[in-house]
Amino acid sequence: MSKLATPIAATLLLFLSYAPAAEPLHLENATLVLSFDAASAALTAVENKLTGETYHVSADECAAEAVEFAVDFAKLKATAVNLAGDTLTAHYESEAMNARVAWWLCSSHRFAEKRLTLTARRDCGLKKVVLSRPTFSIPGLQLVCYRYPQFGRQPGQEPISTFFGRTAKGGFFTGVQMPFDASSLIDRELTLAYAPSLKVKAGETLVCEPVYLGVYRRRAADDSPPAHPPIRSPHGQPQPATAEVIPLPSESEAMVTMTSAILGPPRHDLVPMACGWHCEMEHDTYVDEKAVEAEMRSLDFLAECGIDWLSDSHPWGGETQKMNSLGPGDKYVPGDLVLKFLDHARRQDIKVVMWPTMNHTHPWSSKGAAFRSDKPEWLMTPKTLEGKPDIIKGRAGKANCFANRPFFDWLWRINEDGLATGYYTSWAMDGSFFGDGGWFTTIIPVDCTSDRHDHLLGDSNYACQRALDRLIAGVRRNSPGMYIFMCRPPMDLGVWSLRNVDACFTLLESGTPPSNLAAGDEIRKWSRVRVHHHFFPHYLDQPLLFQSRYIDDKRPFQWSGKQLDYILLSALSSSPNQLYYLPTKTGVPDQDKAEIRKWLGWGRKNVAYLKVRKDLPDWPGPGKVDGSAHMVGNRGLVFLFNSGQTALSGEFALTAESIGLEGNGTWSITQEHPAPGRTQTARAGQTVRWEVPAQSAVVLNIQPVAN
Repeated sequence: MSKLATPIAATLLLFLSYAPAAEPLHLENATLVLSFDAASAALTAVENKLTGETYHVSADECAAEAVEFAVDFAKLKATAVNLAGDTLTAHYESEAMNARVAWWLCSSHRFAEKRLTLTARRDCGLKKVVLSRPTFSIPGLQLVCYRYPQFGRQPGQEPISTFFGRTAKGGFFTGVQMPFDASSLIDRELTLAYAPSLKVKAGETLVCEPVYLGVYRRRAADDSPPAHPPIRSPHGQPQPATAEVIPLPSESEAMVTMTSAILGPPRHDLVPMACGWHCEMEHDTYVDEKAVEAEMRSLDFLAECGIDWLSDSHPWGGETQKMNSLGPGDKYVPGDLVLKFLDHARRQDIKVVMWPTMNHTHPWSSKGAAFRSDKPEWLMTPKTLEGKPDIIKGRAGKANCFANRPFFDWLWRINEDGLATGYYTSWAMDGSFFGDGGWFTTIIPVDCTSDRHDHLLGDSNYACQRALDRLIAGVRRNSPGMYIFMCRPPMDLGVWSLRNVDACFTLLESGTPPSNLAAGDEIRKWSRVRVHHHFFPHYLDQPLLFQSRYIDDKRPFQWSGKQLDYILLSALSSSPNQLYYLPTKTGVPDQDKAEIRKWLGWGRKNVAYLKVRKDLPDWPGPGKVDGSAHMVGNRGLVFLFNSGQTALSGEFALTAESIGLEGNGTWSITQEHPAPGRTQTARAGQTVRWEVPAQSAVVLNIQPVAN
């Protein structure tokens, strides 16, 4: 064979292996059709049945880049393509790495997911994985990149990217289910990718992060001016609308419907939790019985308010020196003073959160240290400190690298020791991968320089995220009923860090204003940010109420019992999870404790409605009524809020689009609060207008009228 014939033959074989079949393969449900090349399993078209549009796709190609080699799609030989039910799978081989692609489309979903799995055929350092490079085409298509969460970040530094393809009728959305991915949109060229930066052994299989691809239909609200632009400032000020890509209401709704399906429904009922750290409770080690007895009185106070969950006020029960000295074979068992506190919590039927730490025994105390002083090779040292916040600089070399399997396995066992005591029905995490206490400025890509850990030199970012996901998943697997609640890093990394999680600390973390009217408006605003801008299912948000108080707080005490119903209903309408900052040692009037207890009892009675939510169009603000609807089938609740000085009317329609109401017929609308008894009837499709008194919250009960 001539020298020219060899490359021609190779090219011919490659062409034949990817020759398109006469009939493409399809995944299809009532809203979406995905079409694939039968030979290569590459995506070729997306049909949006909601709009009747078809988006043609080319270059749905995967690739991998390692330190030692690169594998692009042309080097992957398809060895098997199989379509079975709602799943399409394809297997590929190459000299350095094999791949498996799986697409699945559930019958009830308006989105599909794609998962790439790689198996290394030799040891390598895997730097980057391209999950797809799709090019979408249809006349009039506009492609935009929306990055979030924006809180405390400059444009381009946000952790998550979602790409919206917009047409006059609707569009599609796609992205990678992880923060700090490596996806990009340059002109019309979309790349969905991430940087694992992992050491991979020969024969080891890496299950890559999933891609999502969904469709939506535009609705009338998309043509209105943005209700509220994204918030970057930690002080809560929005950016000018012209400075941001903002998701359309139909896009936000489609994204939240998808994240709700992927992350799953609520596992618990109403969870009103007190945050011990901000409730005048001990941050340090209990010094004696007297200190514990003071904490027990705080538990009594919470029980009198009807609060039956408590986030511990100090990590590891405050036993920092014990954690500093734990060795390779030591078990973690809470000490006698901690057990006395936990026993009293049991007597008061208060469920206590176990608060462990990731990589430092007490990141908020000078007494804390890295775990396992006998293992200096487990320490984390940033590649550079230039440009990093001072709290990261101060912790450099004094915390463990979380992306280190031997350390992870030891820490996992210590966590299991704590949970095995049976005292904890909840588990939480807070801090930063750098070992500091965490702030929005420190939740940035991690860059450990050790060559003895799971990651490649100078990039431990994905490996740390994966380790935390694994830790959370392990708690969920071993304790399915555990209430898992996350602070940092997930609260800043965004929705894809919340798998297996029940609640996430809100962004309004330093307490609410003294005025309960202003506080209620802030609670509802930030919860809308979480849902409409960050795509959280509303039941994963954990709105907080009242002002922060430390155990030795010298600030003037500013408790107000006015409009307690307003702030409490703001939180209850936002989520079935709430976090309370209360002066458990200073105290509040008995009538205020009774008011809190009354509304929490009401929330428990109506929790089925609080687990669903559909916001009315207006955001909280002066001169207008905002609110939310909570419908289960053909009945439910509507909340209306007016913090202004004069009475105003709120309105909604008895439709699925307006409030999520199902069915036809006639409904009664009855005011439950503030002055119960007012009733009117209306038919399906009609608009209801309801006067809301000044500085008030109104609760309406909507029930079908029997024929």
